[in-house]
Amino acid sequence: MASSRIAIRYSKSLLDLASQEGELEKVKGDMDNVAEICTSSKELANLLKNPIVKARDKKAVLGKVFSSTTPTTQKFIDFLVDKKRENELPSVAQNFITSYNNLKGIAKATIVSAIALSEESLSQIGNYVSELLGKDGIELKNEIDPSIIGGIIIKHEDKLLDMSVSKELREIRKTLIYN
Repeated sequence: MASSRIAIRYSKSLLDLASQEGELEKVKGDMDNVAEICTSSKELANLLKNPIVKARDKKAVLGKVFSSTTPTTQKFIDFLVDKKRENELPSVAQNFITSYNNLKGIAKATIVSAIALSEESLSQIGNYVSELLGKDGIELKNEIDPSIIGGIIIKHEDKLLDMSVSKELREIRKTLIYN
């Protein structure tokens, strides 16, 4: 999802507000929830983009959908609706999560393997990735792709470290063909 300047500014404002209120962890949890719901619900996405639906109706729906969030988050969502920026809510949530992770030194990485990895293996890989990126906290997600045959592929943002057997086989094939 592309981020607009507006979404970046609003997410920074929310981050500052949550820090001042001492609710940074709670608001981060709210934004995780908001991002997940906005991504999974096509109806909500359509509602946020629809200029015909009145602001008070949007506030009512968003109030019910996000009723479990903190008052700070609810007020912020209402503020977005008042400023006619409710369509930016998914981007604001994603930018908030990214800013929070940067603030806390948390990095997200995806580990692609041929089979599901054990917790011990993920922990060891997490330590390696932590050293590699120079970040203290690493959130790992394990994806399974049997086509890599063996080894692992580590993905972080736009970086890729391919240590798979299929890559090695491709390299050997290139060597044999071009030499």
